[in-house]
Amino acid sequence: MNQSFATRLIVRVTTVAAVVITGGLFIDYSISRERIVDSLEQGARGSISAAVLRIAELTTGLEASVRFLGEAIEEVPNESRIDTVLRSVLDSNPHIFAAAIALDTAYTSSSQGLAPYLYRKAGSLQRTNLTGARAPYWEEPWFAKIRDSGRAAWVEPYFEPTGVKAQITTFSAPLYRQTVNGARAFIGVATIDLRLTDLYEYLDDLSIDSEGFGFLLTSRGTLIGAPEQKVISAPIAEVLDSEEVSNWGEWLKDTSADPRRTTVSCLSGQGLCQLRVAAIENSQWSVGVVYSEETLLGPLRDYQMRLLVMGAGMLILMAVVVSMITKRLIAPLVALSAASQSIARGELDVPLPEVKATDEVGQLVNAFDSMRQDLGHYIRDLESAAAQRSRMDGELSAAREIQMAMLPQGGKAELHGESVDLWAHVRPARAVGGDLYSFHQVGQQLLITIGDVSDKGVPAALFMARAISLIQQWEVLPATVPPEIALQQLNEGLTRDNDNCMFLTLFMGVLNLDTLELRFASAGHSAPVLLREGLTTLLEQERGPALGLQEGLSFPVNHLQLQRDDRLVIYTDGFDEAQNTADKMLGEAALCEILAGPDILPLDEAGEAIFAAVDKFTDGAVQFDDMSLMLLEVPGERRAALQSEHSSLEINSALPAQAARWLENQWQAQGLPENALHDMQLVLEEVVCNIRDYAEVGDKATLSLGLERFSDRVELQCIDPGHAYNPLQEAQRSALGQSTEEASIGGLGLHLITRLTTRQSYHREEGRNILRLRMNLPLDGTSTATGD
Repeated sequence: MNQSFATRLIVRVTTVAAVVITGGLFIDYSISRERIVDSLEQGARGSISAAVLRIAELTTGLEASVRFLGEAIEEVPNESRIDTVLRSVLDSNPHIFAAAIALDTAYTSSSQGLAPYLYRKAGSLQRTNLTGARAPYWEEPWFAKIRDSGRAAWVEPYFEPTGVKAQITTFSAPLYRQTVNGARAFIGVATIDLRLTDLYEYLDDLSIDSEGFGFLLTSRGTLIGAPEQKVISAPIAEVLDSEEVSNWGEWLKDTSADPRRTTVSCLSGQGLCQLRVAAIENSQWSVGVVYSEETLLGPLRDYQMRLLVMGAGMLILMAVVVSMITKRLIAPLVALSAASQSIARGELDVPLPEVKATDEVGQLVNAFDSMRQDLGHYIRDLESAAAQRSRMDGELSAAREIQMAMLPQGGKAELHGESVDLWAHVRPARAVGGDLYSFHQVGQQLLITIGDVSDKGVPAALFMARAISLIQQWEVLPATVPPEIALQQLNEGLTRDNDNCMFLTLFMGVLNLDTLELRFASAGHSAPVLLREGLTTLLEQERGPALGLQEGLSFPVNHLQLQRDDRLVIYTDGFDEAQNTADKMLGEAALCEILAGPDILPLDEAGEAIFAAVDKFTDGAVQFDDMSLMLLEVPGERRAALQSEHSSLEINSALPAQAARWLENQWQAQGLPENALHDMQLVLEEVVCNIRDYAEVGDKATLSLGLERFSDRVELQCIDPGHAYNPLQEAQRSALGQSTEEASIGGLGLHLITRLTTRQSYHREEGRNILRLRMNLPLDGTSTATGD
């Protein structure tokens, strides 16, 4: 569907704006997201680092308290001193829930009856015997671990069933005493208890978003945290789902990144969260954080969505504004387009849009108005020139008709006699030309002439008319003038008043029909070509100068003895000097090859074949010069008819029946194929009926019929004395299927004749119409008419 310029402009501007806005938003979103993610990463690192420092400070203080207990016990371990030390430790650190001294049984049995005990905070300090409700301390796994390893360690979180009944984790350190021999002997373990809820205060800064939380990770993979204010203490693989977390021990050993990072499923079960874990220095515990990038990026997406909505609104508003502005700006162009269509239809008075601005649109309208005015002047001038050209074409057409009428049989002639046959044709390069030909028989003398005037067009045509009129004066003389004398007299006539210095090359010959001797003279004309027994010979001749340039010239005479089956070709230089599109000239040698090609054909077919061969060489190039061709043939056995019969029938109402009987008798007598007889009878009936009805002949007028059989064809000749009428050109073809009443005279019959016969020719000679119809006969004897 065709779209207006305004629509295309609006769509393209809006589309470009949409692409720019969308691209800008996408780039902004990508940059903002990258910055937020980097900020989250940095924040997670900072939060973890801060939590690690705080917990490290806590553990450092606890370790100092444990060392203080150990140093106190290494001195005299009396009950009052231990009680004082435990109270001091509890008072010095508000995060300590309980502190205890657990002595080894081997030591207590030998040490003044001291029993292990602890102090814990429960509103106020309370002393509790460790051997009370809980299991004996020496049976606890942690006791053996501390005793055997000799190193301080955190104990996995556990539930304290007595007292406050809380989740507790314990930091334990071994106690030693100096023996008499100077060795250090293990005497027990000093412990400090922390409630897990107190540790959560150190993880508050790790809470980044609503989906995330901070946590501690023990050496055994226990996660201690409080997501959504719910305290949990469970293996990390049960809380967080990830391939790395399921093998958390190996994952934490990877030191390629600090903090360790991976992706896990969020606790809500929707989406993925980021997990970051960093180890606590001098401890087997770690600090971690879980947060959701998607949740944290939610405000960014909301912001982008608002921008998209606003951008869409702005885009729509911009499209409306662009539409209004565009339509306003191109309104003169729209009006100018409508005006141009009217001007294209010839309405030059259509008003143009009024434009006050001096911008490009105003300049275009002004230029269009100037063009319209110039176009009006041009059309008027063109109409005047066309009228003059039409008059000139009419005059040239009339001049062409007059010029062709000056030539025998209108520029394309045939002559058939007992001693010689002749065919001639002239084809001007323009509407009128300077080539000429003529022939005239006086008794047994045949005068033939062919010539070429210098230049082309109207001047050459006028000079040609002058020459042909002088030539025809000699033709009507009682006695034939010798060609060399005729050329002298013609030169004198053309030289007078020849201010333009035009000249004429001319071949003039006289053929004795009894002896077949050709006496000819040449005034600067090309030598003729003789075709004899299949060979082509360019005749040697003596020639004089061209006619019309100088008075008092003489011309040598040439003699040629013709024989039966000879064919003489006389032509003008429009043939051998013909040029193709590559400006290559044909030349005499190539022309002789062309002339030899149709040697066996009848004269009319041979002549047209020669023209066609030259046209094929020129390959569509414009005809440069006038072209005239004359073929003179002496009938003989080589081209003569095998059988020939002629008869005359009176032109009356019985003519069609008589002609049909004559044709049938002759057809059978000559042994022609019966299957072709019917076609030729239809053709003959059409011809004789038109002659009977429209020839306008007087009483006792006769129609001459001739039937000639050749080796490959049969020719029918009809000669009538009616008024001049060429049915092949003057008859108006009727549409096939048209009724007889509506069809023009001879219009339907012309279709019949051209379809049933191979070739048709007409010429008028000595006041008689001569129509020749040819039908090819192949070896099997069937008709091969291919006419149109």
